[in-house]
Amino acid sequence: MVPVVQAARAGGNDAPPVETPSPRTLRWLIGLRLVVVSTLFIGILLIQVNTQLILPLKSFYTLILLAYGLSLLYLVLQVRRVRPKIQAMVQLVGDLVIVTGFVYVTGGVFSPFSFLYLTVIVVAAAMIPAGGVVFAGLSAVAYGLQALLMYYQLLPLPLSLEGVPISPSASRVLQQILIHVVGFILVAVLVSYLTESLRRAHTMLEEETERTKQFVALTEHVVRSVGAGIVAADLDGRVLYINPAGCSILGITDVDGEVGRPLEEVMPLSEHNWGLIANRARVQSVGRIEGTLEHSAVRLGLSVDPLRDERARIVGFIVNFQDLTELRLEAERERMRDRMAATGEMAARMAHEIKNPLASISGSAQMLGSVGGIDATGRRLLDIVVDESRRLSGILDGFLVFARPGQATHHVCDLSQLLNDCLALLRRSDEIGPNHRLILDAPDRLELLGEEHLLRQIFWNLSRNALQAMPDGGTLRISAERRDSTAVIRWRDTGVGMSDEVRRRAFEPFVTTQTNGTGLGLAVVYSAVQEHGGSVDIVSAPGRGTTVTVELPAALGEP
Repeated sequence: MVPVVQAARAGGNDAPPVETPSPRTLRWLIGLRLVVVSTLFIGILLIQVNTQLILPLKSFYTLILLAYGLSLLYLVLQVRRVRPKIQAMVQLVGDLVIVTGFVYVTGGVFSPFSFLYLTVIVVAAAMIPAGGVVFAGLSAVAYGLQALLMYYQLLPLPLSLEGVPISPSASRVLQQILIHVVGFILVAVLVSYLTESLRRAHTMLEEETERTKQFVALTEHVVRSVGAGIVAADLDGRVLYINPAGCSILGITDVDGEVGRPLEEVMPLSEHNWGLIANRARVQSVGRIEGTLEHSAVRLGLSVDPLRDERARIVGFIVNFQDLTELRLEAERERMRDRMAATGEMAARMAHEIKNPLASISGSAQMLGSVGGIDATGRRLLDIVVDESRRLSGILDGFLVFARPGQATHHVCDLSQLLNDCLALLRRSDEIGPNHRLILDAPDRLELLGEEHLLRQIFWNLSRNALQAMPDGGTLRISAERRDSTAVIRWRDTGVGMSDEVRRRAFEPFVTTQTNGTGLGLAVVYSAVQEHGGSVDIVSAPGRGTTVTVELPAALGEP
C-alpha cells in the first residue's frame, strides 16, 4: 500500500501548475477598474454641476476617456485569449500611465494622490512573480521623470488654487523623489515577500488537499476491494457503511436502504446479542467470535473494534467478518488430504507385503487342484481359495491405484468426448435398468489438461456410484462447463443420498453403503483428482440424492 500512496503523491506533484494570474482575476480587475473610473466620472460631473467655480476638469475627462479606451483593449485581449501573463503586464502598464496622469493633473510633485502608485505595485506583486519590484522601479521612474520635467519646466506647471503656477525648488523635488522611490521599493519588497509566502502556502495547501483526496480515494478503493466484509455502525448500533464484500456475504442488494437500520436487523446472529457486543466495543476490542446468520444460516467469523474519530474519541464500532463456509471446506479438504496421504502410504506397504504371499497361495492352490486323488469337496474348497485370492488381489490392485496413481503425463483431452464414451459404456453395462435415465449437458468440445485413463477412471467410478445409489431407477444428470481456467463437472442423482457421517468419510478407503462394494471407488477418484491438481466435493442428504462436483484445470486458451 505504501508504494501506491507514494506513487499517488508523486502524481500529484507532477500536475501542471495553475496559470498566474488566472483569466478570472483579470476579468475582475477590468470590472473593478471600470467601476472606479465611472465613479470618478460621475463625481466630476456632480462637482461641475453644483459649483459656481470654473475648474480645470478637461484633463480629468481626457484621463477618463483614456481609461475607458484601455479597458476596451483589455477586453479585446481577453476575447482573443492572449496569455494571462501578457494581459496582466498590459493592464498594469496602462494603470501606471493613468495613475501618472492623475498625479500630474492633481499637482505633480505636490499631488496628494501619489499613493496610487502603491496600488499598482501591490497588484503587480500579487499577480506576477517579482512583479512588485519591477513596477516599483517603473513607478519610481515615472514619478521621478515627471518631477524632473516639471522642475525644468518641460511640462506645464500645475496651478495653485489662486491660479498661480507652483514652482518647486530643487531640494523639494529631490526630497519628494527620494521619499517616493524608497517607499515604492519598501512596499514592493514587503508585498512581494508576503505574496510569495501566500502563494507558497496556497500551493502547499493545494498539494496537501490533492494528496488527501488521493489517499481517501485509495482507502475507499482498498475497503471496497477487500475480500472480507466490513460494517461500520454508530454507538446506537445503526449501520453507517457496508462494503461490497459485506453486501455479498449478507445478501444485500440495496446498500443505501440498509444505512441507518439497526445492526440486529442487517446482521442478525442467532448466538449473539448486538446490544451486548456494542457495549463491549465502546470500551475495548471484542475478540474473534463466530455466529450464524438467522436468515441464511451462513456461519460467520467476526471481530468488533471501536471506531474512533480524528480526536481518538469512540464514535461507533467496526465489524470485520467473513464467510467461514469456504474456510471450513478448505480445512476439511486439508484434513482429507492428510488422511488420504497416510492411508495411501499404508496401502502401498500392505499391498507390497501381501501381494507376493497371496500369489504363492493362489499358485499352490491351483497346483493342488491338478493333483489327482482329491474329492469334489476338496476341489471346491481349492476353487474357493483361488477365487478369494483373485478377489483379494483385485482389492490390492485398487489399493495400488489409489496409493500410486502413477506419473501422469498431462496433455489436452476433450472432456465432452470422454463423458460421451463413459455414458455409452454405462448404457451397455449390467447396472443400468429400464427405470434409469441418463442426461448429459456438456458443450460440443471442452478441453482440459489431464491423463486420459485417470479421467476415464474418475468419470466411470462416479457414474457407477450414482447408478448404485438408485437401485430402483432414477435420473443421473451429468453437466460440464468452463469457468475461467477451470472445467466444472457435476454428477446429480436422485438416489438414496448419504448421511453427514458417510459424506465426510466418503473418500476414505473401505467406506461404502453398498453390500458388495469395496469402498475404493471414491478413494481412487479423490487420488486421481488430486493428481490433476483439482478438487472434488459432495453435497448430499438422506433421501434427497447426491451432487458430486469435480473441478479440473482447463486447457489454456479462450473458453
